[in-house]
Amino acid sequence: MIIPTRKAGDPLKACLSALVRSFPPDAETVVVLDGGTVDQGALLDDFVEPLRLRWIQAPHGGPASARNRGLAAARGEIVAFTDDDCRPRPGWVRALAAGTSASPPRAVGGTTFNGLESNPYADAAQVVLDLVARHHRAAFGEEQFFPCNNCAFPAAALRELGGFNESFRTAEDRELCRRWRAAGFALAPVPEAMVDHDANQDFAGFIRKFFAYGRGAARFHSTGNNDGIRAAAGFHLRLPVLMAPEVIRRGPWRGAGLAGLLALWEVTNLPGFLAEAASRAGRERVAANGSRRSPLP
Repeated sequence: MIIPTRKAGDPLKACLSALVRSFPPDAETVVVLDGGTVDQGALLDDFVEPLRLRWIQAPHGGPASARNRGLAAARGEIVAFTDDDCRPRPGWVRALAAGTSASPPRAVGGTTFNGLESNPYADAAQVVLDLVARHHRAAFGEEQFFPCNNCAFPAAALRELGGFNESFRTAEDRELCRRWRAAGFALAPVPEAMVDHDANQDFAGFIRKFFAYGRGAARFHSTGNNDGIRAAAGFHLRLPVLMAPEVIRRGPWRGAGLAGLLALWEVTNLPGFLAEAASRAGRERVAANGSRRSPLP
């Protein structure tokens, strides 16, 4: 069980408290502090024994780097991942472990819910992820990736694959799952492994999040051999149809708010995508110009 955290505090404590309710006796927990400092005693002492908890202090390198440090330290045959703002429901660890296979390698992902029903930004963010996953299943006929706030992998196979690509600050879970599938390994859903995601966001945080996600998407589509960009374009074209049931289910006022935030997501995501694409093109031009220069005598 690996939890990366940047600003350890009440959300992490809520995550650990949720895990205590049904933590298997043969499991362990590795918390990786991605930079910064924390009063370890005040926050973690109550969880060391029931969660077999260990704490790793690491330089700030982003979530992919933190997860890799947790993977290196993990002693079990299966590694499960969640985030510090998530509250796993009872039975979560057992459900993921039961679905994961070492031979042949199979990774699994569970079901994630918005844990902050009164926060419209958290609601919209979860709807985005749900719609993307639903569209990918329809387009490809199988799971394409699992967000790393609710997934598990056989540890040996994940290490052999190289773990997470630390050059990614967002979309690292998509990039990992693409390599996983390219290696011939399976991805399978475990719906009963449920997590509540307390993504406590405001307007500015929502903008920053999806601008960064746009940059991650551009980087993802620029690497590897995949036709995912065509599926992504199809998703955005079909978004009004895909989101209609979610908007209707919430009623007139909440539905209108959700529709507005999904439109804002599109408006925010695209500039992030274009900014990363432009930055990549600039780097490639610089590299090409450098390679054409004649060596000094």
